[in-house]
Amino acid sequence: MKKSTLLLAALLFATLSCSDEDFSLEPLDQVGRVVGIAGEQNSDEVFLIVEEPPTFPGGVDAYKSHLLTNLKYPERAKNEGIEGNVFVSFVVTKEGKLEDITLVKGIGSGCDEEAVRMLLTSPDWLPGKQRGRLVNARMSLRVAFSLSGNATQVQDEGAQVMISTPAI
Repeated sequence: MKKSTLLLAALLFATLSCSDEDFSLEPLDQVGRVVGIAGEQNSDEVFLIVEEPPTFPGGVDAYKSHLLTNLKYPERAKNEGIEGNVFVSFVVTKEGKLEDITLVKGIGSGCDEEAVRMLLTSPDWLPGKQRGRLVNARMSLRVAFSLSGNATQVQDEGAQVMISTPAI
């Protein structure tokens, strides 16, 4: 009995101590409003995880070939001995176009710009799928720049660029 009396007193005190600004009332026509149906997809929605992720046309080997052909170790980075990982994020649209290319973490000396430039030269990708539908999907990519290493490498006047595949 005492517990219920204390609870009632606490609720009454909380209600009386609140001002009008602490409350908001929604019109009845807005309460319970349907904002979407489960399973429907907004055409502009960008998925972070999809059942079938976007892929480079031709697969991983074609992606590596694209990097070998297009990625150049920046001269400034070579001269300064800059090595490290550049992380970029981008959206593969349902049409396969690359959009919203964003540098997530860079190492400077031209490597960041080179990783972004390489993506800009990329052909259209095969878009991701969710529930059998083509969707916009965000991807991440790591490009490892190394002046010496033993991963898959691109030779560029004595420097090497290690290639890593897109993170899924």
